[in-house]
Amino acid sequence: MGKNVLRDTLTRVGAADTEVEVIAASQTMDVWYVPDPARASLRAELGLLGELAAEPCQFEPFHDTPGPGEFRACVRKQLHWHHDLERRAGSDVPFPRLCILSSGRPTTVLDAFGFQPDPGRPGLYRTAPGWRVDLVVISELPRTRDTLLLRLLGARAVLRDAIRDLAALAEDAWERSIALPWLVRLRFETPAEPSARAANDAEEEEIVTEVQQWFEQLKQSLRDEARKEALQEGLKEGLKEGLKEGLKEGQIRTLARQFEKKLGRPLAETERSVLTERLDRLGPDRLDEVLLELPADALAAWLADPAAG
Repeated sequence: MGKNVLRDTLTRVGAADTEVEVIAASQTMDVWYVPDPARASLRAELGLLGELAAEPCQFEPFHDTPGPGEFRACVRKQLHWHHDLERRAGSDVPFPRLCILSSGRPTTVLDAFGFQPDPGRPGLYRTAPGWRVDLVVISELPRTRDTLLLRLLGARAVLRDAIRDLAALAEDAWERSIALPWLVRLRFETPAEPSARAANDAEEEEIVTEVQQWFEQLKQSLRDEARKEALQEGLKEGLKEGLKEGLKEGQIRTLARQFEKKLGRPLAETERSVLTERLDRLGPDRLDEVLLELPADALAAWLADPAAG
């Protein structure tokens, strides 16, 4: 989830890919990011992550606190990647920045490699400038909106609070559009039976439960909104065409608006026809799940796939 949240957030302001191969050593970076200068103002919305993303950067998130071995492995990838960039360019290129995101405080790493706290940013530590390595201790970040996406990469109480902060945002908040599809996917990938999650401690179990409850609330809220709008639209149309057909037309219009809001654009006529056909064939519950589960690009592909269910 962490890699995909990072990639989808950074894609708002540049080009970001996951599992980028470091050819020299057959390693992969978690996220390699290159900013788009034309979207610098949009990057400012990302808060601390936007500051870290001001230049090309290798991001390495750790759900468990990394030790010296994991730190050296990240630096090894940084060095090999720089070598490969120069090989491709055939000339000198700037040394890329490395940013390590740690859920907890890696005291041994901070002490052994000479990290110093950034006075202006609680939770951010930097090495000497020549190394070009930053380390973010997610558990030490202030509980503010400009750290929210980073705190979703945390663990235990930090992650739980971040999920609650995300749920408290307005429905059209851009953070929700980024993180919600991955939290929904997490809900489906987590075993439903508590016995299958025996390895989780009490805090992790609470987080799993909270994600599942939030998903059900979102699903019910979506259905309630659709029914309410469908009834309003249906009553208007029903005066002209009969209540039954009017209610169906209202439901289709409501679904279309919800799909358009998720996609960030109007539906094409062919897409609206597909939506109508799948409402009849699959029913509103399945369409609610598709709307919640899929990110925008996958949602567009679902509408374009004639065999999708």
